[in-house]
Amino acid sequence: MRRRAAVFAVTLALPLGALVGTASPAQAAESATATYTKGSDWGTGFEGKWTVKNTGTTTLSAWTVEWDFPSGTKVTSAWDATVSNSGDHWTAKNVGWNGTLAPGASVSFGFNGSGSGSPANCKLNGGSCDGGTNPGDAPPSAPGTPAASDITNTSVKLSWSAATDDKGVKNYDVLRDGTKVTTVTGTSYTDTGLTAGTDYSYTVKARDTADQTGPSSGVRQVRTTGGNPDPPGGDTVKLGYFTNWGVYGRNYHVKNLDTSGSASKITHINYAFGNVQGGKCT
Repeated sequence: MRRRAAVFAVTLALPLGALVGTASPAQAAESATATYTKGSDWGTGFEGKWTVKNTGTTTLSAWTVEWDFPSGTKVTSAWDATVSNSGDHWTAKNVGWNGTLAPGASVSFGFNGSGSGSPANCKLNGGSCDGGTNPGDAPPSAPGTPAASDITNTSVKLSWSAATDDKGVKNYDVLRDGTKVTTVTGTSYTDTGLTAGTDYSYTVKARDTADQTGPSSGVRQVRTTGGNPDPPGGDTVKLGYFTNWGVYGRNYHVKNLDTSGSASKITHINYAFGNVQGGKCT
């Protein structure tokens, strides 16, 4: 009877051991990132896109992205996510078909917006959008709004005051029009390869020694030099009437439009009358 009991006890221990062995995969790390890009900007509005990527080792069953827009910037329509807001705080949740993400998989959702601001204070499923969370270690503060100097047709120098952090700031992400262009350890950066006569917006984020990012700095708007400037007066036409017989009647020539100061007051000249010979102006 004792022998039977001992054998029975062993058979009970085997399933228990199997249960302990299968519990470890449930402890695998869950991690994800959310990255913002601005697709286009048409002056009165823009198109933005968030990309959520599962960087962990377990499947995500749902995702929620949260961010803040500065006052005056808002979402006007969205697709592939349910977007809502409370004041300037915006929340996007997955729709039924795109919430599940296997390890390494990614999904994007987009929106149209108005205003010129960039997202700040991003959270993904309550954690950091860069995939790193470190409870007890506060993220860094926002750096100072970058100043712009040495602006040329194709470059601009940016500089900003340092952020603060309880464990120390490691580096800074520089974003142009909402997209990161570089990471630097100092508090200045010269952005090159720009287009002449073009508007750009810059923000900076600090990253601490635990690789946590803080809120964005204020926005610095920059317009490169050169390009094709708008004609004087924009869309307004200020028409001057030049009579060619005035050259003979009072010795007033075309060059006198410039020397008299009249040229700076008009955008167009109606010249009357031109000589036409053989169907061509002569």
